[in-house]
Amino acid sequence: MNPVPLLSALACVTLAVGALALAHRVRPAVPDGELPPEPHPVLSSIGSGLLSGFILLTGFLVATGWAARTTGVLPPKGLYFADIAAGTAVLLYPALAGLPFTARYTTAVVFFAALVGYTMSLAVQLRP
Repeated sequence: MNPVPLLSALACVTLAVGALALAHRVRPAVPDGELPPEPHPVLSSIGSGLLSGFILLTGFLVATGWAARTTGVLPPKGLYFADIAAGTAVLLYPALAGLPFTARYTTAVVFFAALVGYTMSLAVQLRP
């Protein structure tokens, strides 16, 4: 069994949860009796755009990496760096958007980050 995808998933989980915890720690405390401020509505469209871009780029790299085994045509190395940058932005987005550091949201971030790390690793490892 190849441990690299699991290690990549673990690294992404650590990054995403660490950023969420750090953002929670440096965020000003909400006064008693007040609700935490809601994220600005435009942040949801930014997250959707980031995720869509990451999915399209990773899917392209997985498909072309797999096809390159028979065709010999490789995607440019810069696309792999762009994929890692997009994945990092997707992982940091929950912390930057003000997601609360609760067990419910942390669990969701953990599962999401593991999937992002695993697919990023797959895209890189399929390059012949």
